[in-house]
Formats: sequence, structure tokens, C-alpha cells
Amino acid sequence: MQNILHAQSAIYTQFHKSSALSVLGPKVDDFAAYYTAMYLIQDTGEAVHAHMSSGFSTKPLQAYLEFWGVMQAVIIQQDAVSELYRVVKGSKLMISKSSAWTKLRNVRNACAGHPANRTVGVSAPQRTFMGRSFGGYDQVTYELWQVGGAQPTHPTFNLRQMINDYDGEAGAILQGVLAAMKSKWP
Repeated sequence: MQNILHAQSAIYTQFHKSSALSVLGPKVDDFAAYYTAMYLIQDTGEAVHAHMSSGFSTKPLQAYLEFWGVMQAVIIQQDAVSELYRVVKGSKLMISKSSAWTKLRNVRNACAGHPANRTVGVSAPQRTFMGRSFGGYDQVTYELWQVGGAQPTHPTFNLRQMINDYDGEAGAILQGVLAAMKSKWP
């Protein structure tokens, strides 16, 4: 989350020393979108960063809620980055289907069992869920039931690496937002 937090801080500084306030101020919705996005990016980034430093609780039910909190914080942050991009650059942020951003979002949906009966984009219907003892940041395990399979499988992923990869991509997007701000609102 360091790339995201560094870029967010630079955007905040640039905004307050530029003409952006006078341009966005009268556009109430864009102004609100900017500020909301900035707070959400900072708050989710700091929370996920702090949690990654301490890790998940050793109490399974608490760790379960922490996992979903981390995953939801990332989705909230992604939505905030997209909204900030729209306000500053004036267009919708396009994210590659093969990006770390998309992979993280997709693994969150898979672990949530969303949709409950996944049929789109897979060869046979699938059902997934997270158990209470899923592991930690370096190896998360979930259960996958697939039609035609006699037993469930237990795919794993490295959440720490996925978040770090996403941080690099989102940080670069925010650096692009910063460059646009400097050009657009000196």
C-alpha cells in the first residue's frame, strides 16, 4: 500500500497548492467525489497496510471477519481510485482483465462464492466459500466445488503478493492522476 499512499499524499499536496480547488469547488458533485475518494484511498490504504504488518488473528472467527474486511477495503479503494481518475482525467478508468487489480477483485468474488452458482466464464458450474481456518497473507486457501468433480479442491493464493502487485498498478494510476492534475491545474 506504500505506492498508493505515497501517490495519494502527493495528489493531496498538489490539489491544495494548485488552481484545482477553484475549478472543482463550484462543481459540487466533482468536488465531493474528489474529497470522498481521497479519504477512502487514504483510510483503506492505511488500514490494509497496518493489518498486513500485524497479520490475521489466531482466533478463526476474528480472522474470518478480518479477511473480509481487508478484501472489502481493497474493493472500496479500487472504486475510489476509479472515481478520482474520472474527476481529474475526465474519463472512465479502464482496467485490463489480466491486471493485478482485476485478479485481486476476482479472487475476492471467488472466495465469497459470488455468484453462489458461478456459470459464466467456466467450463462447469462452480461453488466456492472461505472456511474459518483459511491461512494467512502468504497462503490463503478456499474451497471450490465444481460440477463433475467428486471432491472439492482447495485452491490457494498469496494475498500479500496480490496486494503488493495491485499496489504497484494502482500507485502508477494515481501517479498518472497526479501528472494530469499538474498539467490541468497548475
